[in-house]
Amino acid sequence: MNTYKDLVHTVIQENLETLMAVNSEQIQQLITEIQQAKTIQLYGMGRMQLSVRGFAMRLKHMGFDSYVVYDTTTPCIGKDDLLIVHCAVTNVELNVIQLAKKAGARVVLLTAHPENEHGQYADLCVRVPGQIFGTETETHSIQPMSTLLEQSLFLFTDIVTMMLMKQCNVSLEKMKNQHTNLEGLSGDFA
Repeated sequence: MNTYKDLVHTVIQENLETLMAVNSEQIQQLITEIQQAKTIQLYGMGRMQLSVRGFAMRLKHMGFDSYVVYDTTTPCIGKDDLLIVHCAVTNVELNVIQLAKKAGARVVLLTAHPENEHGQYADLCVRVPGQIFGTETETHSIQPMSTLLEQSLFLFTDIVTMMLMKQCNVSLEKMKNQHTNLEGLSGDFA
């Protein structure tokens, strides 16, 4: 039976292999798409939405106009806007992608499978090859189902956030000032 430390090592190695496989030119293209967008809308289902929400929050902290698709405050999408889809393998995601393209938005996919039909509609596919189906083109994982891709996308978008901070000259202080002040932090932590 695997021990906790064995599992930690394996999970970290799987994420390292997945993240190191991402093409640096695609990462820079993603950053350029974000910088040029009027508004940024992000979409993901299930556990993928955890990375979507985290990235939308950090984009907002940096001063980008970002939203999560289907939230009540998300505006119409259109020309000069950007849709970023995490995973992009289901019919639901395909529908969202097609609607965004029809409205004139640019579409970026963060996916293990840029070769699928979804990728045909995208302006940019960033291949993050974490396991989702267990195919040969994915990083193999001992973790269940699409767990590796979910983890890798969360880490990937956090790393892209740090790259955006540097390229856009956004300080940590500015980001802290954009963060909610309704959490009730007090004393030395405020």
